[in-house]
Amino acid sequence: MSVNPLLNSAIMKLKMTKQKIALSISAVFILCLLGCAQETDSSNPNGPDLADEKKPFKDVTKTHLVPTKNGNNSMDAEVVDIDEDGDLDVILAIEFGKNAILINDGSGKLVDQSDTRFPENRHDSEDIAVADFDGDGDLDIVFVSEDDQTNEFYLNNGNGKFTSEGARIPVSGTTNAVEKIDLNNDGFQDLILGNAGQNVILINNGSGSFVNETSSRLPTNTYTTQDIDLADVDQDGDLDIVEGNETFNRILINNGSGVFSDETSSRLPSVNDETREVDLGDIDNDGDLDIIFANVDFGGSADPQNRLLRNDGTGIFTDITESNLPTSNIRSVDIDFADINDDGFLDLLTGNRWNGMSQLILINDGTGSFSDQTTDFFPTMNIYTFDYQVADFNQDGLNDIYLCGFRGDDILLFGVSN
Repeated sequence: MSVNPLLNSAIMKLKMTKQKIALSISAVFILCLLGCAQETDSSNPNGPDLADEKKPFKDVTKTHLVPTKNGNNSMDAEVVDIDEDGDLDVILAIEFGKNAILINDGSGKLVDQSDTRFPENRHDSEDIAVADFDGDGDLDIVFVSEDDQTNEFYLNNGNGKFTSEGARIPVSGTTNAVEKIDLNNDGFQDLILGNAGQNVILINNGSGSFVNETSSRLPTNTYTTQDIDLADVDQDGDLDIVEGNETFNRILINNGSGVFSDETSSRLPSVNDETREVDLGDIDNDGDLDIIFANVDFGGSADPQNRLLRNDGTGIFTDITESNLPTSNIRSVDIDFADINDDGFLDLLTGNRWNGMSQLILINDGTGSFSDQTTDFFPTMNIYTFDYQVADFNQDGLNDIYLCGFRGDDILLFGVSN
């Protein structure tokens, strides 16, 4: 039977159209699969992780951090407007390297200007205190050192450039921690040094020189202090001392005139932690300060579980670790309270060194109970974090985070959403 030529042509066109539609659908389906795979593949080293781009913190290290620490370890950071231009700069304690000053250009870009601002000194710097120690209206810097026992004191010349005046600190020791505080209420900042063995109090004479008054102000100490935090734990209007020690943490209560007594046995639960860092904050918004101890387990025989303690309002603490903190065997070298999600409650940033994840974000549910939400907030990073500093570097009203890297580069994160 013969077929109408016009009908035959229409049938052929219809078949070709169906084939094109089928090919188009297949192509769209393949592209969708590729796109979905790209968005969820956070291990792709050749391109950005699209999942990271949706998180509230963005890694801006390549564009906004210009350090020259040459692979040395950043042990501690202090955020302060050191050049008094209205934005926040960063001071770094570098382990056996030249300590660093990173100057903010106003947009949040931090540029290392150490070569033009610091003398060429290299010590085992561990911790930093920044204050106007000589009363001339600008900020001076103290670094304390551990292994080479050489503390550094830099006087500001008035333009954010510094002269070494280490002889003004009359003591040396294996020092891991330093805090500034006006102990004798004379308007000048004094120093507390945390050592291996006896800790030290140095009283400022008003011109930036210090007198050792340890024996009349501090109880004896045989522990190795890794960190010190100052806070009014008993709410009597003065600052007390909380020590993070390698074998036995302590609370020293201020009598109001800068003389301290050891009240650990009546205020802290009896726990033998090996602590690297301590921080205090009001985790439940009840008006008093609670404690977090970051436990490191240097020797591999102690319990690395971090310790969370709740204040009863009078400076007596209860261990609520088991009920309020995730179980972890990660060895923590830093821990800090900060309101990461901007909900009015303090969360926890934890930096780690030897095993497991290199950092954790633990989010407070509003009652002082914390859950691990690191992957929801932080972009993918490869860094062992020895210190966090949370500040608004680019002046956009959002929290940014500076991370001190150990055996690797530092990292700068900008907040991009609440």
